Amino acid sequence: MIHVKDHDIVTPGELLSDEGNGSHGTYLEGTKVFSKYFGVIRIEPKGVGVQPLTSVYEPMEGDEVVGQITEVGGKYWVVDINAPYYTRLDVRDMNIRIDTNELDKYLDIGDLVYVRVFKIYPNHSADVSMRGTRYAKLPGRTTAKIDIMKLPRLIGKEGTMINIIKTETNCDMLVGQNGIVWINGEDYNKALALAAVNLVEKEYYNPNLMDKIKELLKNVRGKV
Repeated sequence: MIHVKDHDIVTPGELLSDEGNGSHGTYLEGTKVFSKYFGVIRIEPKGVGVQPLTSVYEPMEGDEVVGQITEVGGKYWVVDINAPYYTRLDVRDMNIRIDTNELDKYLDIGDLVYVRVFKIYPNHSADVSMRGTRYAKLPGRTTAKIDIMKLPRLIGKEGTMINIIKTETNCDMLVGQNGIVWINGEDYNKALALAAVNLVEKEYYNPNLMDKIKELLKNVRGKV
């Protein structure tokens, strides 16, 4: 017997099933399946899983992330990519030729960038790259943060959720794999997009989340 439903909130040690069908985020005692985490139930063909409600971003090679410049060095910039480790952008990994005597002319403290993680070191520090047409300095400094476990809900199936938010708010948005979302547009529109992202962060387990997002955007628009 399965004791939970899809999207239920569960606590560590909670009994989920008697059928030995545990998936990720669970542990077994005989045929009984228990939750490892405080999280959300995911009923899948292979069994009952638990998705933790919070997680820490661990960079992986190939990740495309939004970061913020926090330090300008001699031939590099230090970038905050929402990870607990040191991350560097070297001048050699820019998409333009850089005069190393004027690094802050190109990127200064507080600037936002869209970059790719291309190397992870044994101590978990990382190098990022801005080589390629996809990567660049981003205008403005407005971002939202969302737990990386909730990113699939923000993006939606085939991009449906994020595209609705973009369209209804008339904002440019980039969703980094590190949980940082860049938002650019008119001030009011940016505030509306932020509200939508925050709603996803708060209620990502809600099966009716798409309807709630549409209602939020419609109601706020109607008051202007």
